[in-house]
Amino acid sequence: MQNTKVWLCGVFVGMAIAGGALLIGQPTIGLAQPNEVLKDHWRNHDGHWSYWHEADKRWYYTDGTHWFFSTGAGWEPYRFDKHFGREGFERGEYKIPPPEAKVVLPKHEVWRPR
Repeated sequence: MQNTKVWLCGVFVGMAIAGGALLIGQPTIGLAQPNEVLKDHWRNHDGHWSYWHEADKRWYYTDGTHWFFSTGAGWEPYRFDKHFGREGFERGEYKIPPPEAKVVLPKHEVWRPR
């Protein structure tokens, strides 16, 4: 009888440890998976709204005066060289800053899925 109780206790402890390991090993529901397509969307990160454009696979940001894109190492002025801004986007009176113009680049980070 004593051996049966010890054996059952060991089985229950082992099941609890295995169940905990399974729960911890599961990805959190709601986070983007590496193979998941994010589609075009806006996201507020680091106190700024940035736009993810799936066709270009990069983030865009505007300070209200200029448009920028994220290189992963920082922001660069956007010169409408990719898909974003080509269709369904009204530029109005926006003029792309010339290379010699002094433009203050944003310093905030962009959201990256883990």
